[in-house]
Amino acid sequence: MRFEYPDASKFTHEQREQFDRLPINLTRMLMHCPVAMVKPFLDFGLSFRRGNLEPKIRELVILRTATLRGSSYELMHHLPAAKTAGLSEMEISAITSAHPSGLDQKHSVMIQLVDDCSQLGKVSDPTFEKAAECFSVAQIAEATLLAGLYRMLACFLKTMDVEVDQHPLS
Repeated sequence: MRFEYPDASKFTHEQREQFDRLPINLTRMLMHCPVAMVKPFLDFGLSFRRGNLEPKIRELVILRTATLRGSSYELMHHLPAAKTAGLSEMEISAITSAHPSGLDQKHSVMIQLVDDCSQLGKVSDPTFEKAAECFSVAQIAEATLLAGLYRMLACFLKTMDVEVDQHPLS
């Protein structure tokens, strides 16, 4: 481990409040940052649960981003969430493979959107045109933000050498 986790017994009241919202190793390591930064970060991340994307698509974006970034931490937490959201084992296997195939058009287009974000730093014009046939502008915008968030999280998790939790968050 590169860095020690902050000592939870020494958390301020504000730090404890944030940790209790999402009691996982990621949040413990985030406590190296000011609470004024951690709270809105967690608010932003948790806001996607109430967004425009249906849960299957939200989890597809997260799983694909985690796969592309090699983030075992994100995969460990989101594989169960993907199943709960209704993605089948076959769909999950395709999403997390190097060369996804066998998915319906909507899922395939979203995979390409995430891949573009990761490889190009933006959604290409051809992918955007295909996405606009399946998704609203609000959904495309949200999927782009979600892919970016999980790309940033993967970087933080790996840089700070955050240990995979024993159990996924339910």
